[in-house]
Amino acid sequence: MKKKFAWPKEINVFLIVEFILGVELIGPLLLVFFQGWGGLNQTQTQSLQSWFTLCIFLLEIPTGVYGDVRGKKKSVLIGYAFTALGTFVYTLVPNIWIFALSEFIFALGIAFISGSEEAWMYDISKKYHLEDSFREITVTARTLNMIGMILAAGISIWASRIFSVQQLFRLGVIPNIIAIILLGLFVQGTNGFKKESLKPNYKDTMVEAFRILKNSLNLRKLVIYTGILASTSYFVIWLYQKALIVLSVPEDMLGVYRIALLVAEIALIKIAEKLFKKMSPQKVLTLIAVIVGLGFILGGVLHSIVGVFFVLVFAGGLGLQVSSLMSKEINMEISCDQRATVLSFVSMARRLMLTVFNPVVGLLVDTKGVFIAFTVLGVISLLAIFFKPKIYIKNVFGK
Repeated sequence: MKKKFAWPKEINVFLIVEFILGVELIGPLLLVFFQGWGGLNQTQTQSLQSWFTLCIFLLEIPTGVYGDVRGKKKSVLIGYAFTALGTFVYTLVPNIWIFALSEFIFALGIAFISGSEEAWMYDISKKYHLEDSFREITVTARTLNMIGMILAAGISIWASRIFSVQQLFRLGVIPNIIAIILLGLFVQGTNGFKKESLKPNYKDTMVEAFRILKNSLNLRKLVIYTGILASTSYFVIWLYQKALIVLSVPEDMLGVYRIALLVAEIALIKIAEKLFKKMSPQKVLTLIAVIVGLGFILGGVLHSIVGVFFVLVFAGGLGLQVSSLMSKEINMEISCDQRATVLSFVSMARRLMLTVFNPVVGLLVDTKGVFIAFTVLGVISLLAIFFKPKIYIKNVFGK
């Protein structure tokens, strides 16, 4: 097994970028930004996120095809430029319509990045014959991203006493600009892997990507399984601060709980990675769904700080990493030329779930309370058990 950072230079650049992108100061104060500075309630906040996911849903396929036929590198760099712009626009004035415009710009950026960045990283891994190590690479990338978030959470406890929440949000432009510079200068594009004589064909690329998804039962099951758990665990980010405020936790202490969530993510993604080596994938997938579901349910039933820790550690710490843990299996089902487009299909399915869940969960929180919402999310998480693949994912392309 390779030592961390003994990877080729281009892989290391991806890892460094993930760390830098994690260093954004607004994470521990999301609820303060939207509901304090922005003046929104929980239903409006989640409806805004539903608009965001709907926009990504509509943009995923066009941008994924763009990445496959025009260049994954170009797509990713364009994406980070849009996310930087969206961050700046968000801080202009606390107005829900400006927020909606900003979410569209964000969605455009994320859509260009989604699929293409993972596909680009996988193609670079193939270039260096590191396909079998791709789970380790993605886990390392996620770990570094979370270490960056922990650093940011620690800084935000101090910075929130000096800067306004608006200023802290605006500083999020900087990591995106650094990502553009590093990826643009030090990582090559992967269109060279294709036959130069072939002309880009958007329609054929999209049709072939859909055929791959249609013909692979394992891929379809993985999409549903990861989609359910990624969607439910997503709400940990938005609801744990609400629960803490209900429990009278001071706003300047929210960063401490953010650190607890991130430490849990780092620990559990490592544990899950080892379990995949020691147990059958079916057992691991069942275990993950059970742990995420019970984490939510215990949080809802206990209605206390201890319950919130169950949500943070188990529902968030493990659930938020499911997509990264299954990235290797998903990529091994996809051919290189359609990789970004198929991954966009996969991401699109997750976005569709969130588009439906966001306003429903927001309304549930405003009418029934955040702890009832935790319980409902736990029950939904357990449904993922019925969609786990029955056999181990094999590399059907022999690449």
